[in-house]
Amino acid sequence: MNLHHVLFFCFFSALCGGNSGINIYTGPEGGSGTINCHFTLPGNRKFFCKNECKGEDILVQTDDVRANRGRYSIEYKGESSGRGIVSMTIRNLTQSDSGTQYRCGLGGSLVPDSFWDFEVRVSDELLDKNSGLIQTDTERENVTYSCIDAVNRDRIFFCKGECKKEEDILIETDKNRAQSGRYSIEYKEGSTFGLYVTITQVVKSDSGQYRCGYGRALSPDSSRTFSVIVVDAPTTSKPTWTHRPSSTSVPSASTPPPIISSPGHSTPSSVLPETTNQPAAAAFSFVPRPGYLLPVAVGMPSAGVLLLAVLLLRYIRKTWKN
Repeated sequence: MNLHHVLFFCFFSALCGGNSGINIYTGPEGGSGTINCHFTLPGNRKFFCKNECKGEDILVQTDDVRANRGRYSIEYKGESSGRGIVSMTIRNLTQSDSGTQYRCGLGGSLVPDSFWDFEVRVSDELLDKNSGLIQTDTERENVTYSCIDAVNRDRIFFCKGECKKEEDILIETDKNRAQSGRYSIEYKEGSTFGLYVTITQVVKSDSGQYRCGYGRALSPDSSRTFSVIVVDAPTTSKPTWTHRPSSTSVPSASTPPPIISSPGHSTPSSVLPETTNQPAAAAFSFVPRPGYLLPVAVGMPSAGVLLLAVLLLRYIRKTWKN
């Protein structure tokens, strides 16, 4: 390979984006779930596949607006902004679906224009078959959930379980910020959702139902209830998430993330993931991980890029002189 070809490859490899982590969603055995991927680029061919995305791993692939194949279906919705949403649905979740890596995207399944990867886990402990796919955290992560905003902000609280007893209360304060062990709560003036709660270094025992809101925890003025599921950490890393309510009417000022859905939940990526389920299930915002060229170099120091450019120019000059 010629030197200028090598330099060209290295330079553009530095600009290539890819999926650097895997996001996990958990659904009930026998239930259904939908993932909505938001793409910043339009595309004709849509696909939904698993594992290596070859042969039988291609679950659905179509140039049409929607298509079905067995337990799987795909639907595409274009937006006036030029963006597109690819919604993939898995029906009648079974244990054989658990631990499987899936991919949604535009273009060819082997060489997609843009895509988003995620993992599905199936639990027989989720009694609500309509809960859909719930965004799942992994052990040792720091996770932040957003609550609804409100006019009356005299007191804020964060509690676990049914929040009917004093021992259920994790934090209750008349300040804008408070912390108790691994739990913290903060009201951020001017932010999208106003109130945020954080659990640091989550462990499996943190799994359960939580509530955050305004007023007193045992008699709240307004609140949001959400579920937390914590599983073993995967071998690959995944980004820190800020979970946003899936059932509130508070709009996000930024581009929506991917979404999970089943009978009703959501999330977004250039690809953004999203899920659709019940109000208790969490939706979230995360950093997009596109499968196409980014406008800035990622993962390579700017000095290295400049060095490659200088070497390329020197080689071209030398070639011209000869």
